[in-house]
Amino acid sequence: MNTWKWVPNALTLGNLLGGVVVCWASASGSFLGEALIQEGNAWSGTLAVATVWSLAMFCDVLDGWAARKLGVAGPMGVQLDSLADVVTGGVAPAMVAMRLFQDDGGAAMTWEVLACLGVAAAAAYRLARFNVAAGEGEGGPFFEGLPAPAAGIFWMGVMLAWGELQGGPEVLWATSLAWVGLVVVPLAMVSRRRMWGLKGWGESTRVDQMRGIMVPVILGVGIGSWFACQSAFIAVPLCLLLYLALAMATTPQPTTD
Repeated sequence: MNTWKWVPNALTLGNLLGGVVVCWASASGSFLGEALIQEGNAWSGTLAVATVWSLAMFCDVLDGWAARKLGVAGPMGVQLDSLADVVTGGVAPAMVAMRLFQDDGGAAMTWEVLACLGVAAAAAYRLARFNVAAGEGEGGPFFEGLPAPAAGIFWMGVMLAWGELQGGPEVLWATSLAWVGLVVVPLAMVSRRRMWGLKGWGESTRVDQMRGIMVPVILGVGIGSWFACQSAFIAVPLCLLLYLALAMATTPQPTTD
């Protein structure tokens, strides 16, 4: 028995359990994150939720790297990783989105709260499709549809911007992005269109150029967001939407007969 395989598996479980904590925090207390802090205000609770969520997604980045370095990558890790991503990239974003909309407009089960369920459903479908492709030996530097963890990044950015701007007119920026995210993010996850990621440098000059463009774009959007609405966090969902547009427009698509 190779005990080294438990290193990446432990990281994957850290990803899953961190997502569970985010879900619990979303459903507990009088404000988002109250369950994670003994004393504080809504903003400190939001920061606590974001910290746990970030650590969970960092575990998601490390588990695959650890599996390859230790030579223990296998189908079990693929399945476990997808199960964890369903939580941190599907259920947790859906619950955080529900909580934000409820806090903004009351606790009623409104249609926009029901629409949040689409985030979880799209993530589950996207990950199931990924598992099937991985089992058939498909893969490479490109992937079909927006990865589920990107939904977690998007909604964590919306959550932080929403919490930071709450009480001021600038919160409309976060509210608007939340509405966009309810439609665009799930559709992007179930899309069959190929997109470039961080792998595969050197295989396409055009794609490499687009990756290079994203660095100054992220910095520019971050600075512009701060001056425009006094929140750098609003840049997170904005940059993800910009990436989505660039990746879908510049990634070479397979030819069909």
